[in-house]
Amino acid sequence: MIRKNTLIVALAAVVLLIGTSCDTLVTLAKPTVSAAALDTDNGGTLRLTWTAVTDAKSYEITTDDSVYTTTATSIDISTPSTTVDARAVNGSDKSDPAVIDCKVVQTPSLVLYGISDASGNDPSGISFTSGGTATGLSLDAANKPSIDFVCDDQQASVTPVGLINAGDYTSWNPPSTKMNALMDAGTTDFDAFRLAASTGYTTQLKTDNNGVYILWLSTSSTWTANDHFCKIKIVSVEQPTGTYYKVTLKAAYQKIGGLRWLVQ
Repeated sequence: MIRKNTLIVALAAVVLLIGTSCDTLVTLAKPTVSAAALDTDNGGTLRLTWTAVTDAKSYEITTDDSVYTTTATSIDISTPSTTVDARAVNGSDKSDPAVIDCKVVQTPSLVLYGISDASGNDPSGISFTSGGTATGLSLDAANKPSIDFVCDDQQASVTPVGLINAGDYTSWNPPSTKMNALMDAGTTDFDAFRLAASTGYTTQLKTDNNGVYILWLSTSSTWTANDHFCKIKIVSVEQPTGTYYKVTLKAAYQKIGGLRWLVQ
């Protein structure tokens, strides 16, 4: 009886050994991924790079509409996506994803007043926080360094109302260092607009009701990885008293420096 039990235990150990040797469990670490916009196309492409993961045979990159496989430790993505996921792969084993969030930061409503507004406390300037939220600021001296564009209803270049780069107001003391620009997106479909253009911008532009516009926020005359792109839609243009203009807009800001993707 003792010998029979010993034999059963021995057989079980052999079966366990065979099973573990044929189906080795691989635990893959999640890749540590960095993402940066490429200067080769002025921010139209996002490059992901990562350190090689131990035991990984390949890497799987997933965007909103595509799945890529590579054995390299970098990949360039040119189609705008809300997120890009990167996983280490070894056979059927996959790591947890490293997720790069590429969605725009949205401001659902912001009201600006043309500079003809007699009340100096009303916001005529638009500024974007470091987190990407659009805010309205009055033209007080303390606010001027933060203002990106001014809602102007006096300059002939934007009649009857439009946006002008803060750096164009040379009479400000001290003058703004902003070199922002904007352009008409050529559509009224704010949600569907996905990729800002790389050229065709101006520093002053008339803005129409229901229009969609691209804003290029910069302190340089050329593209840099410190720039930011956003889109706005003019929701309404009013003249409450028949003099100054009141503009309501919504905004969406790409928080990855230099990237022209505007997907929400």
